[in-house]
Amino acid sequence: MPPNRNRTIEAVLLFTAFIASTYGFGLYLFPAMVESVRKDIPFSYGMMGTISGLVQVGYMICSLMSGFLTVRYGALTMVLGSIAICALALGGLAVAPNVITLTVLLAILGGCAAAIWVPMVEIARQIVAKQHQGKVLGLLSSGTSYGVFVNSFLLTGLLTTSGWRSVWVATCVLVTTLALTSFIRLRGLSGRSSTTSATSPATSIRTRLASLPKTLTGAVLGLMFLTGLSSAPYQTYLSAFVGTEAGYDPETGAEAWRVIGIVGMASGFAVGALADRITARWGLIATYLLLSISCFTLIKASGRGDASFVYLAAAAFSISFYAICGLIPTYISHVFGEGAAALVFAFGNVAIGLGGIAGNLLGGVLKVSAGSFEPIYFVTLGSALCGAAISAAMPSERKSIAAMATANGSQVT
Repeated sequence: MPPNRNRTIEAVLLFTAFIASTYGFGLYLFPAMVESVRKDIPFSYGMMGTISGLVQVGYMICSLMSGFLTVRYGALTMVLGSIAICALALGGLAVAPNVITLTVLLAILGGCAAAIWVPMVEIARQIVAKQHQGKVLGLLSSGTSYGVFVNSFLLTGLLTTSGWRSVWVATCVLVTTLALTSFIRLRGLSGRSSTTSATSPATSIRTRLASLPKTLTGAVLGLMFLTGLSSAPYQTYLSAFVGTEAGYDPETGAEAWRVIGIVGMASGFAVGALADRITARWGLIATYLLLSISCFTLIKASGRGDASFVYLAAAAFSISFYAICGLIPTYISHVFGEGAAALVFAFGNVAIGLGGIAGNLLGGVLKVSAGSFEPIYFVTLGSALCGAAISAAMPSERKSIAAMATANGSQVT
């Protein structure tokens, strides 16, 4: 039986705080204060690249594992366990004695981010009415922006006065408090599949994998790969492109990131609410087109000397990126059955990670070979347009796809 409205709202707010913690603190805080860490624990920029790569590996491994573990142990168990591990890892970073310990703990935090996000698709499918899932998952996808926003206060308030270890202590205290509160407040919340057998998880998982509609599942995974291919290099090379090749000063790049953060705090929820009215599929089409417009605007901003083009591109990227991160799981939760949604989203997160790695590597190769960042932004533009085309070809979640499900031997809702 679904929880009452107040209980659902409370759960959604706590889950948003989970995303803010695991993504904001776990993935984005270390790069923001890496220079302070390097003064205390020396390591090269090459090692920094290795650390970033291992964090991404941890994210992808846990993305894959969390889909299966959610079916086995239940979504809520996965979420609560992950936030507890996140708190412990943040505390460990405060006392990390060397770069190896630092790397291991950051990789664990990358895994916690995936293990938090994947099961939430299943929980949303269980406790949130379909007509509200877009706005709820959109809010959750914007959780990262809230975490980054808190980071800005921690960095200005603690880093300069008490050092980088004090920042990890503060985040550990915040997340520990959040975890303890959640263990108390979320007891009894539906988070386990009623059809999952604790005694035969392997059979259940094999059955679910075999029953997935191949064409639709492939389309969703392709869409998520394109999301990584377009969004990761866009962000990775944004500051370098704006501050050097496009002819703007470094402050313009910093302001562009501030625009992305501020707009992102509301864009996921706003576009999700719109998608609840027009369907997630149409929301995806619109946001991928907006992402392509952002790429085109950023390319056209090069050499113009008008920073408003850069800010417009940044705002369009923020709206589209955070919206897409909420709309894809919304679509998945609508069209895939109980348990299957978590599995598809788990594989999809791996696809996003692979797309991001491919995009970043391609960006570096193109910069070296062409001497410009512009080619990678043409790649992101093309990827976004392909994403819009795939979204247009997918069935609307409001239409019955029972015939397709039967043809594939699937069970979708």
